[in-house]
Amino acid sequence: MLAKKDEIILPPFGGAAPEKDSVQTCRSVDGLTEIQSSSTELVIWKRWLPPQFRDWLDHIPIEVLPDLRLLIKPSELQIALEPLLDQCGVQAGDMRDLLIADLANLIQVFAGITASARVDLRLERVNDDACWKFHRDSVDARLITTYRGPTTEWVTPSHGERAILEQKEFSGPLERLGAHDVAIFKGSRASSGNGIVHRSPPIAGTGCTRLLFCVNQPSAASPNPWVAGSRNDSHASIKRGW
Repeated sequence: MLAKKDEIILPPFGGAAPEKDSVQTCRSVDGLTEIQSSSTELVIWKRWLPPQFRDWLDHIPIEVLPDLRLLIKPSELQIALEPLLDQCGVQAGDMRDLLIADLANLIQVFAGITASARVDLRLERVNDDACWKFHRDSVDARLITTYRGPTTEWVTPSHGERAILEQKEFSGPLERLGAHDVAIFKGSRASSGNGIVHRSPPIAGTGCTRLLFCVNQPSAASPNPWVAGSRNDSHASIKRGW
C-alpha cells in the first residue's frame, strides 16, 4: 500500500484562462511540435497512463527511485538505462520496460523538435524544495514530466513578472500540470526572449517524494556523453534545476 507519508493534499489551483496562442494543450504526442511556433511559450500534452503503470510508479520504494543524469543519443537509452536501473534496485519486468519505453519516446520527440543528436536527461527523486522559486529557465526549451508526486507549477505570461517579484507572497493565479502531463517550456534563451515562469512545488516536510523527468539540449553543464562499455558516474550528486 502507498505509505501515508507520500500522500499530500494541495490547495486548489487554476482560474486563469490560458492566454491565446502562447499556451497550448494537445491530446497526442504529435501536438508537442507546436512549441516550434514563434508565438507558443508552453505546450502541454494532456496524457493518460495505464492504471497498472501508475500504481507501479507510486509503489516503488523511495530508496530505490532512480536518481541519475545522462547525455545520450535517443537510440542508446535502453542499453544505457537498464544497468543503471538495476543498480538503483528497480526490479526488471513489464512495468520497468514500459517506463524505459516511455522515456525513450519522450527523448526521441524532444530531440526531433530541437534537432539535437544527443539530449541531457535527468530522472531524479526529489523530496525537498529544490527550485521552489518562480523563475524562467535559461534554456531554449525544456521537457518536463512528473511520474510520481506533485507536478510542476506555472504562471500564465501576463502574471509571470509579478510571480518572480513576489515569490512566496504571490497569491495567484497559479497553474499546475496534471498528473503525468508532458510539457515543453520555452526558456529565456528562446527567440521570443520570454519563457514561461514556473517552479517546483514546495514539498519539504510533507514526506512526499517526486520522480521527475527533465530533458534539455546539451550545454556546457552537461555530463560527458554516454559511451557503451565505459564507466559512467551517473549517480553523482546532481544540482536540481527545474
